[in-house]
Amino acid sequence: MTTAPQTEELRGLRRWLSSLQGKLIIASLLISLVPTSIAADLTVRLVTHVVNNDVQSFLHETSVLFLNSFKESQSEAVGLARFLYEQKHGAGDPVVKADNAFLHLAQTLGYGVVVVSDKDHNILYSNYPIRRIEPLSPEVKNTLYALQLPDTNQVMTGGAFTYEANGQSYEILVGTWLDENFIENLQSITTLDLRLYYRRPNGFQMIYSSRSDTASGTPLPSEVTGELEDGVESVYDPQAEEGGYRVLYLPVKNERGDMIGVMSAGLRSSEMPSIWDLPVNILVTVFAAGLSLTTIAGLFVSRRLSKPLRALADGVKSITEGNFDHRVDVTGRDEVAELARVFNHMAERLGQLQSLEVDLRRRDRLSAVGEVAVGIAHEVRNPLGTIKTSAELIRKRDGLAAGDAKLIGYVIDEVRRIDGLIEEFLSFARPREPVLRPLALTQVVARVADFCEPELSRHGIELAVIDDSAGAVVDVDEDHLFQACLNLVLNAVEAMEQGGRLTIRLAQSDDRLRIDFTDTGPGIPKDIADKIFDPFFTTKPHGTGLGLAKVFSVMESHHGRVEIQSQAGHGATFTLILPISKRTMANVAHDPARR
Repeated sequence: MTTAPQTEELRGLRRWLSSLQGKLIIASLLISLVPTSIAADLTVRLVTHVVNNDVQSFLHETSVLFLNSFKESQSEAVGLARFLYEQKHGAGDPVVKADNAFLHLAQTLGYGVVVVSDKDHNILYSNYPIRRIEPLSPEVKNTLYALQLPDTNQVMTGGAFTYEANGQSYEILVGTWLDENFIENLQSITTLDLRLYYRRPNGFQMIYSSRSDTASGTPLPSEVTGELEDGVESVYDPQAEEGGYRVLYLPVKNERGDMIGVMSAGLRSSEMPSIWDLPVNILVTVFAAGLSLTTIAGLFVSRRLSKPLRALADGVKSITEGNFDHRVDVTGRDEVAELARVFNHMAERLGQLQSLEVDLRRRDRLSAVGEVAVGIAHEVRNPLGTIKTSAELIRKRDGLAAGDAKLIGYVIDEVRRIDGLIEEFLSFARPREPVLRPLALTQVVARVADFCEPELSRHGIELAVIDDSAGAVVDVDEDHLFQACLNLVLNAVEAMEQGGRLTIRLAQSDDRLRIDFTDTGPGIPKDIADKIFDPFFTTKPHGTGLGLAKVFSVMESHHGRVEIQSQAGHGATFTLILPISKRTMANVAHDPARR
């Protein structure tokens, strides 16, 4: 009897198997079974050959590194010997001797042995108790030397510098012991056996081995000697030392091309991965790896298909919720990508239609407000005129008390104020038709700046005008545009009660001219940004709500538009966008609109 969690897991598994992703993965696994089996069989056949090649390549590079270390140490040792001679010769004693400073320098560079001898290899000076020194190959200069110490014999690699003094020939030898520390970066590979065989009177004998259990003097296998002397570049023995090592032998030659030694690099066979010796394990491993890779590929492909489909579904959901700014990422050129591009285009068009709908609604509201304003103005203005005339006649009567005259004055002032509001409503509701003519907007901006300069100074606001319009001309009604710009400047002044900075920037954008009004005020909250151009909408205690509505109306009559960008607490930018005129200032005088 299954428990509730198990039942839920089974339901989840069934849902996954019935999904597009599950079906794609199962199909991938079924299709890959035969190719995976063939690949496993081929791998079993090829892997041994590949591993042997890799082992040979590794051993060859290791041998080359070891030999290059010999060459570098010998060249550097010769330089040190020459340096010692140049520093110490001519001091009276023909035998050059190293002081503590030079020995410290040599040890820092990895050279710890300094020997001075005559032409008969008699030791005249040495920093070690060396009894005898003998080159392992006398015909090769600057190579390996056998040194006899009181308790042992050691091999040294180094370089010699010969000099003349008092008619005698002397030799300065600087070198380093050929021991387990010779190549430090190879000591971490404990399974690696490096050996150096040198030609001796009785054949090639080992003079160096990185293994401590190998005796010095071990001869080189005769079959290897024969193949290398026949001119073979290298000899690879995968069964050396009764199968315990895989060894590569390289010849060491002198300047004349004679083989004077043999370098061998061996890798312990027991450290090779045992899986390569078991074809069954290889088969299982490759088969499992193939299925795993197929599963991963299936997951990748299924997600590649299902992820954009999910994104499209989320996009449709966002559109139905009214978020027309939602876009789906487009990757690739397949059918799903094409569907994403079509969706984005649809969302863009729907957003445009929404914007048009908002504009149409705003125009309808403006039209309705205009009709109401005209009716109210006619109904209110006539009684106001009568009230104003009567009040003025009463104030002119003789014998009117001072208090009464003051009250009558209040009445007249309020009537004038109301009449001004009505005039503003009528100007907004029934604006005169704009008289368009080509005009450089820098003139309008300069006029607004001069007009508002006292008000800006009184509020501590710095004005900056940036002209990037390159003298572009637009067809505008100068008075209408002046009123629109003035309203935006005054709106910015009211927003920056504690002072700030107002920047007016003119710039071209394709076939449009932009005027940006950017203030450093508190900004406009997002929830009212769509309402600020509606008539009578205001957040000011004494505002009429017609300033920005008038700006919107002016832009509509000039075939332009006004945009707002704002972030609460970071100021606001109002942008007037107008089409650039195809006429120029040069032919304004001949423009039919002026007649």
